[in-house]
Amino acid sequence: MRIPGVGEKHFYRPRERVKNNFTLKYRHCSISVSSDADVEEECRANLPLIYGEVEDRVVADKLFAESLIPVESDDTGPVIIKNMIDAGRRAGTGPMAAVAGAIAEALFRSVRTPFGTLIIENGGDIFASSREDLICGLYTGSSFDKFALKIRKNLLPCAISSSSSQIGHSLSFGKALLAVVISPSGAISDAFATALANSVRAAEDLEKAVDSCAGSKSVTGCAAIIDNKIAFAGDIEFTELT
Repeated sequence: MRIPGVGEKHFYRPRERVKNNFTLKYRHCSISVSSDADVEEECRANLPLIYGEVEDRVVADKLFAESLIPVESDDTGPVIIKNMIDAGRRAGTGPMAAVAGAIAEALFRSVRTPFGTLIIENGGDIFASSREDLICGLYTGSSFDKFALKIRKNLLPCAISSSSSQIGHSLSFGKALLAVVISPSGAISDAFATALANSVRAAEDLEKAVDSCAGSKSVTGCAAIIDNKIAFAGDIEFTELT
């Protein structure tokens, strides 16, 4: 069974130069990993276990798999399932809106090998840590591609998630070319990116949408793009790609 939201088009181009770069492909999941440590064996062993926890729930619980609105909390399930449900309840989405970010963070936290830099990218969702500031290029197919997110090292580790009505196959009820959310939680960043993209249907919606998103204590910062216009709020910084 395909897990919705996993394996979608990548929106980011990490520019951190590290020596170990590889791609994990499992079922319908394709994850890019970059690290200054040799973490490939660990990641390859851990991804099926993480994916399996989500897939088991998707198969067993139709409401969890298909709901577009929050579902009831579950105190007995795996941590990744609890995180997805909690993120959906905070963002006002179904739990599957958080799946890619939740998997990225779970894989990151499963690594026990010491590292300085570790970047896990699952579709449009990243969970990363680095000893230096992290620069993430934005892919929009527009003039905004010359800009990048600058994630200061004091915010790391953190998640960076994106959602779009025009790029990839993820379900979106809005018109945003791109919505980006930064959070300490992968599940929360993913769910709020979905919610932010859903709430932007015209340029007039930008300011209210990003202010509302950034107003959540779970969100570090956010940005949204529509009709060649951008708005951002919270602790988020852009730089020009060189």
